[in-house]
Amino acid sequence: MFSKALRGVTRTISFRLNVWYALVFTASAAALYVFIYLLLSTAMERTDREIIGAQLKELEAVYRTGGLRALQVRAESGGDGRKGGKSYFVRLINPAGQVYTVFVPPDWVGYEKSEQKIGTTLFQIERPYLRIPKDEERDLTLGSVTFRDGYSLQVGRITNNRQMLLEPFRKAFFLVMTPVLGLALVGGAIFSHRVTRPIRQIVATAKSIVETGKLDARVPTPTTSDELAELTRLFNHMLDKNQALIRGMRDSLDNVAHDLRTPLTRLRGIAELALQRPEDREKSQEALADCMEESERVLTMLRTLLDVAEAEAGVMRLNLERWDMCSLLEEVSTLYDYVAEEKRLTLKLELQRPLFATIDANRMRQVFGNLLDNAIKYTPEGGTVIIRGKSESGSVTIQFRDNGMGIPFEEQDKIWDRLYRGDKSRSQRGLGLGLSLVKAIVQAHRGEVKVASLPGEGSVFTLQLRSQG
Repeated sequence: MFSKALRGVTRTISFRLNVWYALVFTASAAALYVFIYLLLSTAMERTDREIIGAQLKELEAVYRTGGLRALQVRAESGGDGRKGGKSYFVRLINPAGQVYTVFVPPDWVGYEKSEQKIGTTLFQIERPYLRIPKDEERDLTLGSVTFRDGYSLQVGRITNNRQMLLEPFRKAFFLVMTPVLGLALVGGAIFSHRVTRPIRQIVATAKSIVETGKLDARVPTPTTSDELAELTRLFNHMLDKNQALIRGMRDSLDNVAHDLRTPLTRLRGIAELALQRPEDREKSQEALADCMEESERVLTMLRTLLDVAEAEAGVMRLNLERWDMCSLLEEVSTLYDYVAEEKRLTLKLELQRPLFATIDANRMRQVFGNLLDNAIKYTPEGGTVIIRGKSESGSVTIQFRDNGMGIPFEEQDKIWDRLYRGDKSRSQRGLGLGLSLVKAIVQAHRGEVKVASLPGEGSVFTLQLRSQG
C-alpha cells in the first residue's frame, strides 16, 4: 500500500519539478564552489610566481651592477632588503655547470654528526649539508634566469603547500552541500507546489464535474497573466462553451420531441382511421399519401439536424467549384416565382455582374432557398422581396431584403439556434431549422451571415463569401 502511494507520488509533475529544481540548484551551487576553488588555487600559484619573478629581476639587476659580491650581500640581507627579512635560496650556475651557492637560508642548512679518531683521541665532527625543507605542508618554488654571459641565476622560496591551505575549503564543501541540498529540496517543493496549483485546481474541478454532474463548477480565476493562468481561463471558457452546448442540446432535444410529436401523432391517427375502414380504397390511398407526407417531414427534420451537426463540427463535405452566383440566384428565384405570384409579391433581382465565388452549388442552393423562402413567407401580400449581389474587395456580398413583419431585437441572436421559432413565426408552418442550416453551411464555406431587422419594417439577411476558395 505504501509502495503504491509512493509510486503515485513519484509520477506527479510536482515531484518531477521538485527533483529537477533540487538537481539544478545543487549543481549550480557545486559548480560555483568548484569555480571559486580553482580561482583561489590559481591566484595563489600566480602570486608565488610573481614574487619569485620580482626577486629574480631585482637580484639580476644587482648582479649586473655589482657582480657576485654585491649579489651575495643583497641575498644575505633578505628578500625585502633588510636583515631578518624573508630569505631566499640563491645560487649561480656557470656555463660549464659548476654551482656557486650564493646564499642558503639558515633553516635550509642541516648538520650531520660523525666520529673521527686522530691518534688515540676520538673527535665528534659536525658536517653541514643542504637540507631543502619540503614536506606535505610546504612547497619549494624555484625560478631561474640566464644572463648573456651564459650564467644562470636561480632563486628559491619555501611556500605553504596549496593543497594543505585549500584542504579546509574542500572539507567545507561537504559540510555546506548537505544543507544546500536540503534547502534545494524544500525550495523545490514550495516552488513546484505554487507552480502546479492551477493544474491541481483544474484536476479538482474536472473531478467535481465528473463525480457530481454539476456543469457550473469553475476553476478559481488567477490574478496573474502567465501561461498557466491563460490555461485556467481557457479551461473555464471551454466549460462555459460545453455547458452552453449541452444546454442547447437539451433544448434542441426538447424541441425535437415536441415537433416530432405532432407529425407522429398525425401519422398514427391517419393510419388508425385507414385501418378502421379497410373497405374504402380511396380513403386508404389518401391516408397513405398523408402518411408519406408526414414521414417525409420527419425525415427532412432529421436530415437537416444531421447537416447542421456536420457543418458545426467542421466535417461537412463540400464539393467546391467556381460558380457564377448570378446564374445560381436566378435559378433559385425562378423556383419561387409561382409562390411569389400566388401571394402577389414583387420579386426583384439586382445583380452586378460578374459575380463569381468558389462554393458547393448544392449546399448554396439550400442557403438561398431557405432565405428566399423565409422572405416570401413572412412578407405580407403586395410586399416586395429584393435579392442583391455585388463583388467588392475579394468577397461576394448577397442580400435578401423584404418588407415583412421584421424580427424583434431580442430574438435576432436566437433565430440561428436549432429549432428556435419566434412567437410571431409559430403561425407559419416550418421546422425551425432553416436559419441554423444557413449559418452552418455559410460558416463551412468560411463565410459570414448576419441579419438587420426592424419590427414592422422588414429584414435584411446579408451573406459574405470569399470570391476565391
